[in-house]
Amino acid sequence: MEGTHLNEALDVAGKLIVSRFKAAAKEDGFSASGELDKSVRYTVDPNELKLFAKEYAGALSEGISTGGSGKKEEFKKLQSNIIKWAKIKGMRPQIRDKKGRFTKVTDRAWRSLGYVLARSIRQRGISERFGYKGSGFIKQVQKSIKKELTDIITKGYEKDLQEQLNK
Repeated sequence: MEGTHLNEALDVAGKLIVSRFKAAAKEDGFSASGELDKSVRYTVDPNELKLFAKEYAGALSEGISTGGSGKKEEFKKLQSNIIKWAKIKGMRPQIRDKKGRFTKVTDRAWRSLGYVLARSIRQRGISERFGYKGSGFIKQVQKSIKKELTDIITKGYEKDLQEQLNK
């Protein structure tokens, strides 16, 4: 069965999901670099809707597991991502010398900042304002638009089915 109306309905559903997802992420304050917002998109293949976002969207929404040792490579990647995030947010490591004066910011200072923050995230979780758990914005979006999406997709499928019966 050719699903032209279903594909149109999936396109409408994709636009709705993306707009609500972006709004929920912004509402929870997840817009440091804008990469998450830019990464959220969808495609419609024949009778199929595919959604895409940065990998860390799930961590922001659901949190991350704590207490795990993890692999060294994963920790280094987390550390470098934190350094990148800190620079975007305008953070700056503040290292003091023996006399208590602030020293020049070096690559070593950035690595130290990344290490300390990555270690804290591994031990506690990702965000203090959500109790070191995720905000749950993805599930909130799912709950809020479930009925609306069901109606949109059902109507598109019904139109295609009706066309097939009329042939």
